[in-house]
Amino acid sequence: MPENSWVLWDRGFYGYFSWIEAQRRGVSILGRVPRPVVFERLPTLGDGSYLAAIYPSWSDRRRHPNGLTVRGIEYTLDDPQPPGHGECHRLVTPLLDARTFPGNEWVVLYPERWEIEIGHDEIKTHPRHRWVPLRSPTPVGVLQELYGVLGAYPAVRFLMHQAALSVDIDPRGRSFIHAVRVLRGIAPLLRKASADRLPTLHAGMIAPIAQGVLPLRDNRINPRVVKKQMSNFPKKRAEHYRVQHPQTSLEQVVRILK
Repeated sequence: MPENSWVLWDRGFYGYFSWIEAQRRGVSILGRVPRPVVFERLPTLGDGSYLAAIYPSWSDRRRHPNGLTVRGIEYTLDDPQPPGHGECHRLVTPLLDARTFPGNEWVVLYPERWEIEIGHDEIKTHPRHRWVPLRSPTPVGVLQELYGVLGAYPAVRFLMHQAALSVDIDPRGRSFIHAVRVLRGIAPLLRKASADRLPTLHAGMIAPIAQGVLPLRDNRINPRVVKKQMSNFPKKRAEHYRVQHPQTSLEQVVRILK
């Protein structure tokens, strides 16, 4: 990760040495904490969050060497619709200033980590526009195709970002499939065009890409169930396929636990 970037990580990635590595790279973290993790709690801050010390081992916890100061945010959800309502959830971050970085804002930000799953779907499914995932019969050809897809995806996303800025709309509200279709249509013109015509063709791409509107994904939920019960989650049943999404925003139902 580049320096001064943000990382949203799930609770399975929590660990002292991962935290050290993030600090070494100059990366800020907002992550969830597993239930068995014990914090040595320090003073409580004005927004209800608190400072805590984390250690690499239980012996260090007893003797207090190698401690790192983090900020813990405990919260629950008052709305009965979202999964995990009424339970205690914990987030940690290295940003200790509660006035500049209120806990409620971090809680609302944390679900944004699921945007990467949409990116995975877009990379795997939509750019190639065919049923065969990779058509090459040789390892070298497969690598070539993978590099082509992984190079094309950020290029499409960059154009979508430009299109969203041109109409002052959240880039998440632009359709990736629509953008790919626009680029497929204009690609033959780009290949034949002279260099002096490229700016005009670029502007001609941005306007139609901006017209591909998606409904906002905020405030959606999915039941925490599995099709085949091989874990702690309940089995997926008929009522879980058409779940009613909350009518109130996450920001309205978050309650910081003090």
